[in-house]
Amino acid sequence: MIKLNLKMEVVNIIYILAFIAVFMFVVIIHEFGHFLFAKIFGVDVLEFAIGFGPVLYKKKIGRTLLRINLIPFGGYVKLKGEQLDEEGENSLYSKPAWQRLLIAFAGPLFSILAAYILFIPIVSIWGVPAVTVGKVMENSPAQIAGLQDGDVILKINGKRVFDSAEVSEIISKGEVVKLTVLRNNEKMDLTITPKLSPPEYIFVLDDVSGKIEGKISKINGYLIGTDLKLNAGQFVEIVDEFGNTLSGAVVSYSFVPERYTIGFYYAGLKPVITKDFSPFKKGDRLVKVNDLEIVDYFSIVRLATAMGLSKDQAYVDIWGEKLNDFILPFDENLTIQIIRDNELHTFQMVKEEFYKIITEPGIFESENYVLKPANFIETISLAVQRCNSAAVIIWKAFQKLFFTGQGVQNVAGPIGIAVIIGDAAKAGWEMMLTVVAFFTLNLGIFNLLPLPALDGGRIIFSLIEIILRRKIDRRIEAIIHTIGFFILMILLFYFMFADITRFF
Repeated sequence: MIKLNLKMEVVNIIYILAFIAVFMFVVIIHEFGHFLFAKIFGVDVLEFAIGFGPVLYKKKIGRTLLRINLIPFGGYVKLKGEQLDEEGENSLYSKPAWQRLLIAFAGPLFSILAAYILFIPIVSIWGVPAVTVGKVMENSPAQIAGLQDGDVILKINGKRVFDSAEVSEIISKGEVVKLTVLRNNEKMDLTITPKLSPPEYIFVLDDVSGKIEGKISKINGYLIGTDLKLNAGQFVEIVDEFGNTLSGAVVSYSFVPERYTIGFYYAGLKPVITKDFSPFKKGDRLVKVNDLEIVDYFSIVRLATAMGLSKDQAYVDIWGEKLNDFILPFDENLTIQIIRDNELHTFQMVKEEFYKIITEPGIFESENYVLKPANFIETISLAVQRCNSAAVIIWKAFQKLFFTGQGVQNVAGPIGIAVIIGDAAKAGWEMMLTVVAFFTLNLGIFNLLPLPALDGGRIIFSLIEIILRRKIDRRIEAIIHTIGFFILMILLFYFMFADITRFF
């Protein structure tokens, strides 16, 4: 069996087939919304296309030409009257503005509805992973208030939550929070007052030299709390209270300013193998790699961090004036210990092979509590609430992206989406269907943005026409949509290039 390295996984047949299948499903659902409402209002549909570029397959069905094209990065429905030279009966612009508005709105509507429908079988079969407390910090507001490891956060300030980002966002406001938690199948309320946590610096440094032992006094001459805004390749010198220094060249850098927290970590993964993956077997418990003992999720994170470092690199985490973590890379040959059937087993592995295994999607068991619905009514309720929560998060993310540029580094282009879908396909049906639901929800919400060339832009033009009670010059509208289309294409190529640099 030929083993492909990480950089070649993007061309794995699983990735390709899953990517094409998901894209076709999502595009068909979206475009069918436009198609159906166009038919309802008597607009001729000239083409129903999946993908762009050269045609692979085409067939005339009634008045509509069905096309499947080579490049599966979207699709379109071509309506009579969209082109300036296409007028007359059954054309798009022969219809009132409110009908054109509904035709444009139908695509995003069907995409969003598809997500809600998909969450029903997901919730019914696998339940909903809940926001679970992994570890409560000593002497923190959370511990003082009585929060415990393993507690499930159901609500915060009376609002049902399904995502840790929602919980963190509310806590970060610094106001008193009321958590409704599930513990041993019993619900209870806890009132906690957040407190300010110190700023945090996270570095990956190359060509590291020196050592620090005491409290951190300065970084590059600046006092703790200053965002250094460092770029890759810049030099960093960290000085402690005794004058000791640690220095190196920046590989990556992130800064987290003071923020309100209550003092707990979210649950993550258990060091238990979930599937056979030679030399491991399902149920194996990873207990040690070289000198690093693997006991919990934080051990797994430290393991993955150490595995990802190259020779002469180091991971440095500074929390306030404290050196919170300092991780060095492993050697090329590893000694690994596992417990299998209550017996300790030890074996040797090459670092690269072990890294492939621990980064395999779904290789470790999840710590998160799973909420299982008791009946069909509860299934529908949980599915709707889960999708509502996801929709709000996606909408807020788009707002931040377009108004502040925040989160642009997390946007995936076509290659990134292919990798995500491929990983989900290998992780199993639950992850695959969940990714499809989030993907179609993203597509629906994105297309509602009031931008030229998107459905939201067309909706805006229809609304203007309804309010003004007169038609807008079609040439002006066409020019604006064309400009918008080219801007979207530029963004597409930008994110595609970002994907290439990220994954290759």
